[in-house]
Parts: sequence; C-alpha cells; structure tokens
Amino acid sequence: MSNLKALIVGLGYMGKNHARILSSMENVTLAAVADPNVKAARTIGRMYKVITYESLEEALAEENVDFVTIAAPTVLHYQLAKICISRKIPTFIEKPITETVYQAKSLLAMLKKTKIPLMVGHIERFNPVVNEIKQRVNTGELGKIIKIHAQRFSPPVNRPQDVSAIIDLATHDIDVICHILNKKIHRLYAETGKILHKKVDIMSALLKFDGGAIGIIEVSWLHPSKFRNLTVMGENGMYVANYITQELFFYRQNSNLFKNSSNQTPYAVADVIKIAFEAKEPLQIELKAFVNSLEKRTTVPVSCKEGLSALEIALKLELSGQKNKIYK
Repeated sequence: MSNLKALIVGLGYMGKNHARILSSMENVTLAAVADPNVKAARTIGRMYKVITYESLEEALAEENVDFVTIAAPTVLHYQLAKICISRKIPTFIEKPITETVYQAKSLLAMLKKTKIPLMVGHIERFNPVVNEIKQRVNTGELGKIIKIHAQRFSPPVNRPQDVSAIIDLATHDIDVICHILNKKIHRLYAETGKILHKKVDIMSALLKFDGGAIGIIEVSWLHPSKFRNLTVMGENGMYVANYITQELFFYRQNSNLFKNSSNQTPYAVADVIKIAFEAKEPLQIELKAFVNSLEKRTTVPVSCKEGLSALEIALKLELSGQKNKIYK
C-alpha cells in the first residue's frame, strides 16, 4: 500500500509535534502544512521540505490528501472539521473537539451521514502509564474501584486563552477516568475561580459514578511548575501514576497488622511495588493508532461521540462552578 498523504492545519505547539511525528512515519508522507501565520508555516515547510499554505481551503484546492490533522485553536475546530467532513477527508482533531456541545453534535450528525473517520486527540488515553492502569484494572487486581483522583497543574498561561483551564486541562482527566471506569456519571459538582486569568484558571471537582466510584479532578494554571498525577484506589490497594515521567507504583493492601512502638496501636503498611513497562511518547502512539485505523479501515480509537462526552462533562463542571449547583 502506498503512503498516506497528510495535511496539518495549525502549527502551534501541537501542530509542530504533529509535523515531527508524521514526517518520521514510514507509512505517511507529509504533503503540506497550513497556518495563517506565514512565518510559522514557512519555518515548518523548510524544516520538513513540504509545501505551505495560509488556510485549509487553499491547501485542499491544490493538494489531494488522504487525511488532515487539525491542531488549530479550539475556536476554529468546528469550521475546519466541517470543511474536511464535507469533502469526505478522514480527520484527526485535537481535543477539545469543539467549543460548544451544539458544534460537536453537528459534526456527529455529519459523520453519521458521510461515514468519514474522525478521531479526537485525547492524548492521555495513549499514555503507556494509563494503558497499564487500564489493563490492570480490567484484570481485577485492585478489586472494586473506590476513587480516582487526578491532579493536573500548570504555570500561568502567557498565550491567548480561547478556553478555560477546565476545557484546556480537565478534559484530559475526564476522558481518562471515564475510560478506566467505563461507567456513567451520576452527578457532579465543581468549585472554580478566576485568579490570574480572565477565564477560569482553577477548579476542584467531584464526580459520582454509577456503581459508587468517586472521581476527583483538580486543575489549575497557577502552579510554579507542571504537575500531572493520577491515583486509582480500589479494595485491594492503589496505583499512583505520574503522567509526565510515566512512573507507576502499586501500593498493595497488606492485611498484616504492625504495632506502633509508642502507643502499640495496630496499623497496616502497604507493600509498594514499582511497575515496569516501556515508556513511549503518547502523541506518537496516538497518531500511529489513527493512521493504522485508516489503513485497516477499522474504527478510530477515540470517536467523535467520546470527544463530545468529554466536552459535555467539562462544560457542566464549568457551569457548576458558575451556578454553585450539582448537576446530573
């Protein structure tokens, strides 16, 4: 089979990484890139020896491509995706899928008619540490899941803010927690604030899932450095994961009781096991999974419907913070 020809739209931080990865894939030819920032487009064009355009429409008028990846600002996702779907071009779109639920549902309706593959880029789903946790949870190693706690903190944002920290950050952990639990949310509540930014820049949220599991999501743009942790607690112990370093520890419940030397109060000490697995770049795994689904004509790993679900939950959390209300 000949290489699939790719077009990248949007050459900010994520778009540059798309170019780096797609240009290195054996079964992909990076045909062109597009960005209204001519200087940015030409820089990437020279780096990877590809043609550059100022817009998606201009690129599609000249190029016959097999798929498009959209890494443009969120406010542009809907219009760009509509163009691709209307032309029946398979599309990868970075999360969040769109700005609004209405827009995402509109894309979903278009996809049902055209049957064109569209994948949403929920990158943490492809983080090896998340995959390892998901596999282990499925084996029943933890027993019944009691709680999942996600913390995702970043320094203050010095770029234009087209979305809040909830949409920017929490959508990652919403998708991961829902992916691990595979349960519907029964109710949710959030406390939010606008401390240093015009949009919400801090959130602490509680989610109650069918079956009883509790989800806790904390995000902010206020911390001095990046912090990305996930804790999954079950009847038999807990996993503690670092998204960035891809380290994973299993704190196994120990039924043997020990005595404190001072007051002789019995207490248990967990067995701590570092779980070994191969660390890999999540974006590379993600884009390869998308390309493989196109080659094999299989379902994309993260569907438009799943992207819509993550967006709906994030927007409900945002509304909960504004209205001081619990939502179901």
